[in-house]
Amino acid sequence: MTGESSVEKLYTIPPPEQFAPNWLNADAIAKLEQVAAGEDLYDEDLGLKFGKLDTLPGKNDHLQKRYPEVIDQVTKLLMRDGKLSKAQRDMSMILNFLRTSSAPKVSPLRPLLPGAPPAHTLPLNPVLYLTLAIDSVAPLLRVRNMKGMAGGGNALELPEPMAARQRRRVAVMWILDAVNKKKSKGSGRAMFAHRVAEEIISVIEGRSTVWDRRQNVHKLGTAARANLNHPALLAKRRK
Repeated sequence: MTGESSVEKLYTIPPPEQFAPNWLNADAIAKLEQVAAGEDLYDEDLGLKFGKLDTLPGKNDHLQKRYPEVIDQVTKLLMRDGKLSKAQRDMSMILNFLRTSSAPKVSPLRPLLPGAPPAHTLPLNPVLYLTLAIDSVAPLLRVRNMKGMAGGGNALELPEPMAARQRRRVAVMWILDAVNKKKSKGSGRAMFAHRVAEEIISVIEGRSTVWDRRQNVHKLGTAARANLNHPALLAKRRK
């Protein structure tokens, strides 16, 4: 009896081990508590950085759209000789120039799209700045030449509406054409981006020659509306 009591007196319960306060030990302790509660450790989807999608992507949904639609389209139009990285660098310089430039002064003779934000807020959002300039100067229609339909080998001019992507493409090509006609202010790979950004600002302020091209297309389209009732076109529709 004395031996057993001496053994009991010598044995002491060790204190609980104190884990270092870091996230690894905290995660391990949470797993132990989960096992003690009778839960399964493998309920989670291992190997997924993010959780599973609730719904699968649709047929026309693209998972690699990193940039807004307008930025992606303009970047592709800026690209030359398949050098996409150079076009992306130019686009970055254009947006940075718009962001750091002073607020534009909109001309009342050439107003922007209805519902456009105040001009002094445009540098705060350069993507909206660029989109507003392109959409404001984009033509609403194009004039299509129907060869030989006017009689005597003459072409018949017909107005035709365009989709938003087509309108933006025409506007960007007009802006780039105006940029290429201007003299460069210096050498360096940043000069082209600066000239494009300055032309965007001139579009917003109504000073760009692109507005004249848009007006000429609309005048031609208005004059060509009479050809929609041309006998040759009506005969073609009856067939």
